[in-house]
Parts: sequence; structure tokens; C-alpha cells
Amino acid sequence: MDVVFGTCPDCETNLKWPQDATFIRCPNCKHEFQVSNPIQRTQLYQKGKRIFVIGLLILISYFGLSAIAIFGSGDGLAILYLMPIVLVGSTVSLFGLIYMAYDKFSNGDRMVVGELAGIVFFVVSFVSVYQMLTGFNGIV
Repeated sequence: MDVVFGTCPDCETNLKWPQDATFIRCPNCKHEFQVSNPIQRTQLYQKGKRIFVIGLLILISYFGLSAIAIFGSGDGLAILYLMPIVLVGSTVSLFGLIYMAYDKFSNGDRMVVGELAGIVFFVVSFVSVYQMLTGFNGIV
């Protein structure tokens, strides 16, 4: 649950309350006041969250499938056939995170640190898998 920070209009005490709260009572002066919800999540945020979870499930399925591929076949090259799963899962999750960050940022919520950290993680994992598949290490 997200938390909103603000001050009491009477005594200027710093307060925090849940984002879905409508009435707040100041613990200092006992003044009750109505608050508005400053951040409204749109359908794009929810859609981005669903896309992110689907991509994450695709990405995680690689680990189960790779164990089956190793024990099912005698060679370790069977894992290479499963690498596109990692690339697809990373890409789908990346787009979901971008949707979520874009929606939060466009609605005035600047707390996109989690989404940005996820975006960096998936870009790095995508590049590392690409390097593993192609043998490209950047050294000429």
C-alpha cells in the first residue's frame, strides 16, 4: 500500500496516511480534514503490471525447463535451445516495467525508483544473455 505524506492544515504537523484514505485526524490537535487522492493509477499501470508478471513467468520458466533439458538429454547444449525463452521473458518484462513507470511519471508520481531498477536489471540480463549466445565480449 502506498503512503502519502502531508501536513495538518491547522497545526502544520507532518503526517503520513494511506493513499486510499479520505478523512484524516491529526494526532496532535485532533483536527479532522478531508484529503484528496493525488495519484490515480490508470489502466496503463495495471496493464503494465500484468505484462511484467507474464514476462517474469516466462523468464522463470527457463530454470525449470533447463533442468529438464539437462537431465533429459546427455549434452549441455540443450540449454542453448532454451535461451530465447530468457530473451523473450526479459523483453516482455521490460516493456511491462516501462508501461508502469510511464504511467506513474505521467500522473505526477515521481517515485519510479523500483521500476527503473527493474528496467536496468532486465537490460543487463538481456545484454549478458546476448553476449553468452553470440560470444561477443566487446574486445576487438
